[in-house]
Amino acid sequence: MARKLAFDKTLFGVGVGLTLFGLLMIYSASAVIAMERFGGAHHFLLKQSVAAVIGLGCMVAAMHVDYRRLLKRPVVYFALLASTLLLIGALVADRTHQVHRWIIVGPVQIQPSEIAKLALVLFLAYLMARKETRVNDVVGTIIPCAVVVGQIALLVYLQPDLGTAAIYVLLAIALLFLAGLRWRYLLFSGGGFLLALGLMILQAPYRVRRILSFMNPEEDPLGSGFQVRQSILAVASGGLHGQGVGESRQKLFFLPEPHTDFIFSVIAEELGLIGAAAVIAAFGVLFWRGVVAAIGAPDRGGYYLGMGITTWLVAQAMMNMAVTLGLMPTKGIPLPFLSYGGSSLVVSLCALGVLLNISQHSS
Repeated sequence: MARKLAFDKTLFGVGVGLTLFGLLMIYSASAVIAMERFGGAHHFLLKQSVAAVIGLGCMVAAMHVDYRRLLKRPVVYFALLASTLLLIGALVADRTHQVHRWIIVGPVQIQPSEIAKLALVLFLAYLMARKETRVNDVVGTIIPCAVVVGQIALLVYLQPDLGTAAIYVLLAIALLFLAGLRWRYLLFSGGGFLLALGLMILQAPYRVRRILSFMNPEEDPLGSGFQVRQSILAVASGGLHGQGVGESRQKLFFLPEPHTDFIFSVIAEELGLIGAAAVIAAFGVLFWRGVVAAIGAPDRGGYYLGMGITTWLVAQAMMNMAVTLGLMPTKGIPLPFLSYGGSSLVVSLCALGVLLNISQHSS
């Protein structure tokens, strides 16, 4: 059993702090939209608060479950099977916002692609721990890894959600690199990924427009370049100290969905460079403490599981912030712990709980 009260308190504080701060900023970013759409300013805040309570409960529960139990073969393959079935269920469900990303059960919307992130990290950690000495075995390691990651990424791509599918592949490449995959295999995998990504972009005209607007957002300022221009305007208008909490102007129907993918833009506008830098610093601390927990894990399974969770959360945060700053093409990737979205918050907190459990065992 884990040593009592030996979890990483800094890591715990960062996770809880980001979650509570996210509730504040979601309310600030969504109150006007919620009033206009639903007749009540607290609509999104209340739903996210429920998700936060559930997520924090899951985090505490995960802290008390020995992570080694999660890396048992039945648990890993059950998680893969369940997430695959949920992804298929989302594809056959009714379209929501012109995509197949959610399973709706009464008032609850479940996003299986978020659940699949945790399932995939469990599988990759399980596989790397077992086959670390044979990581360069094409038939025994690389192909099985590619098949599992590829099938989950394909199901998410069909929703369509290319950004999340890309995160799956990048996560697999990162853990294979940590396991010691030879450079020629890494270059081949990276090249194949970029080629596939390019072909997927070219087959969808709206993705091509996003790339072109990223390269030159002024060419179509009211069309494909609208989101990134409004986001950059929000960030720039924040200055050093910001406009003040609740005082964002871009959230007033200029910045599309400010409480979801562009929550960082609202943070930068209302709290300025100081607030934005604090968020970046918080994820920096999360990365630092996550890596420390992973390196100190008593076995290779804990190492890969800790590094996988840390890489996932921090890399996703970096990608979201890069989009809001115009450094990457626009893509619907949430900011962990901060963006509105119950599935993302609950799964992220659950993953953080697993990371905290690893920290209990770390030397």
